[in-house]
Amino acid sequence: MKTTYFNFDIPTQPNDHKILGNVLASADTLAVSEIAEQYDGLTVVVTPDTKSAVRLSQVLPDLISQPVQFFPDWETLPYDSFSPHQEIISSRLSALFHLQNTKKGIFVLPISTLMQRVCPPKYLQHNVLLIKKGDRLVIEKLRLQLESAGYRSVELVLEHGEYAVRGSLLDLFPMGSAVPFRLDLFDDEIDSIRTFDVDTQRTLDEIQSINLLPAHEFPTDEKGIEFFRTQFRETFGEIRRDPEHIYQQISKGTLISGIEYWQPLFFDEMATLFDYLPEKTLFVDMETNQAQGERFYLDAKQRYEHRKVDPMRPLLPPERLWLSIDAVNHALKNYPKINFKAEKVRSSVRQKNLAVSALPAVTIQSQQKEPLSQLRQFIEHFKGNVLFSVETEGRRETLLDLLSPLKIKPKQIKTLSEANQDKFNLWVSRLEQGFILDEAKFAVITEHEILGERVQQRQRDKRKAVNPDTLVRNLAELKIGQPVVHLDHGVGRYGGLVTLDTGA
Repeated sequence: MKTTYFNFDIPTQPNDHKILGNVLASADTLAVSEIAEQYDGLTVVVTPDTKSAVRLSQVLPDLISQPVQFFPDWETLPYDSFSPHQEIISSRLSALFHLQNTKKGIFVLPISTLMQRVCPPKYLQHNVLLIKKGDRLVIEKLRLQLESAGYRSVELVLEHGEYAVRGSLLDLFPMGSAVPFRLDLFDDEIDSIRTFDVDTQRTLDEIQSINLLPAHEFPTDEKGIEFFRTQFRETFGEIRRDPEHIYQQISKGTLISGIEYWQPLFFDEMATLFDYLPEKTLFVDMETNQAQGERFYLDAKQRYEHRKVDPMRPLLPPERLWLSIDAVNHALKNYPKINFKAEKVRSSVRQKNLAVSALPAVTIQSQQKEPLSQLRQFIEHFKGNVLFSVETEGRRETLLDLLSPLKIKPKQIKTLSEANQDKFNLWVSRLEQGFILDEAKFAVITEHEILGERVQQRQRDKRKAVNPDTLVRNLAELKIGQPVVHLDHGVGRYGGLVTLDTGA
């Protein structure tokens, strides 16, 4: 049975906006999960920045069984000459595609992304290809469809938006998919569809069908390019004949870096996220969103003024690419909304405070005679249940060892709802900060509170492991003179492999 820690008066009508005060940063995820459980519809959480949106989207699945979808920012500055990473585009396309059929769950995004104009829903509806086991398939025809959708032909499929054909096998990494797929054809029929590992290239699980999303947030086929040309001429007038001019580059099918900032020229009219939302949608808004939105739009206007002087890359004004914060606020009047505030508010019909308080210091003091004295004192005086939270199974064993001098043997649980059954519980979750639920007499203590900076330092120092076999295969794919990015030394050009005599 689901345990409810807060009882909210959830707004359900358009322009019914309420305020929830005393939302400590440590308890916002629990508050969001409780709101989403109690609301009969989609809950959209708007954060002031990408960092807080990522944190919420990572922690919320530990607290709620409903689907949690993160809609990322491009992670480029306004009018940047760099394009977003393919993985980001993949996540965005997947989020928009699934949002059209989502009725309940949580959708998380930063305010700058809510302000961003996006491709119309019809673009995704009309450009998704369903491929099923047993389908008749002509590889050459599919190759043309893939290229029309913006996919790249490669020797070895490693990232989103790539495909490779080897005889009767077709490897494909669709946008919006967490894994790539291998299609095995018998004559012109799809005999099997399996996932595969990009590192080992070995096939894994067999599936029955895949959805093929376009490779970009705008059309890149001949019709799309021609529409861009028409719109560009209508917008900017006379065109330079310089082959490096953006118009000439796109006309010959070269998608220049940063092309996303000309995305409106590929459509009659851009959409906004509001065009994708179901009728029953509740917004959760953070108090600093207004200031962050104003700051973002001002920055976009300033960057536009500084960069619009380049005749080779004439820019679209900010209003073609983003909504102003005033326009966002006007659109939000069509939805119920709860505004989170960190400070306490005066209680009224439309305002309520979260019954939560911060933890006292419980950090290990390794230089003291009794390192666990702060934790011991808190546990002795706290009258409710205590839930310890660690991020991994390995950390769980470490914490159990640390608690043993206090004669504490917490019950190991898998879900938050189990935490009310025993005095002490231990849970694996991604919570970063603990808190005390005053009315429920329930405390959450994370490993960060107990271990302090030592855990954070280890996390900062941890680097992504690189599979040496994958490195060798990737090097085999490189061509002499091809641009590369070295982990330690930055951008360069690949000059080949040299055998070194180490004297061993």
